[in-house]
Amino acid sequence: MKLTKSSLCNLLLAEGEEDLAALVAGSGLPEDLDTDRDAAALAALGLPDEELHALLPAVTGGADARPGLSPAEMAGLEQTISDRWAQLVRRWVS
Repeated sequence: MKLTKSSLCNLLLAEGEEDLAALVAGSGLPEDLDTDRDAAALAALGLPDEELHALLPAVTGGADARPGLSPAEMAGLEQTISDRWAQLVRRWVS
């Protein structure tokens, strides 16, 4: 599954995992995460595969689940949300 690092941090914060969210936010992981590709790096930070997959059911919907938005509008919306979460996480860990 693909998600942004800031979305993962948000999920961790919602679960009360502030320390782990800070580790993920400050890590060298790319902003666009792939749970298969980045599984080992996430596990090294303290987020093993089974815990990661337990968080992911909360991530639902894709471009096809949001009728009425063009692909460009959807990309703009996703970028705005990702930027906002990144800003909030940076403020939190500062």
